Amino acid sequence: MHRVRILAVCLAMLAGCATNDYVEVPIPGTSGSNASETVGGGTGPRVVVKPFDDARTDRSHVGSRSHFWGETTHFDLPKVTAGEAIAKALVQQLNKRGWQASLDGAGRANPDATITGTIQDLSVTAVSKFGRTEIAAKNTMMVRVANHGDESTIQERLQGSGSDEVFWFDPEDAQQLVNEVLERNFEKFFTDTKIEGKTVKLK
Repeated sequence: MHRVRILAVCLAMLAGCATNDYVEVPIPGTSGSNASETVGGGTGPRVVVKPFDDARTDRSHVGSRSHFWGETTHFDLPKVTAGEAIAKALVQQLNKRGWQASLDGAGRANPDATITGTIQDLSVTAVSKFGRTEIAAKNTMMVRVANHGDESTIQERLQGSGSDEVFWFDPEDAQQLVNEVLERNFEKFFTDTKIEGKTVKLK
């Protein structure tokens, strides 16, 4: 299955001590460019996506890895907030499906709808044991669509989790698992919604 890279994970290592595993959330394939902010060229509804609210209890980290010898390292977001990251990822997914989506403030005038949301959980943990590392990822978020044409609104709670076990841990293992969980949540949103004219509705 083709996996969209929603999360790019970079590991910094210092011999003999714990350090931070930096988990960036850029738009896949843009390498830090502003491509995610541009409007898609589809014929679907014109949508503005605002950064999601972050309602997580601990917003300082995205997760952690517990090493076999007792050290702990953290997965962080060094360049963007979790709310910005999810919004950028959603914009790209909308545009891939033919919508005309852009980030709030990126020049979209008179949108057909505005999408907001709340992140309730976004986390990845890795626990290294003898001969294996167990990885778990979770994502729960509320997505809201405000249609401007008929002033209707819809909202959906998306919840997903996944787990994996590897012999040798690599940050890409955590990256892939979070990607899969987020991708399934986005896919559920698209499966559960439909477009009538320029209005987004639940099926």
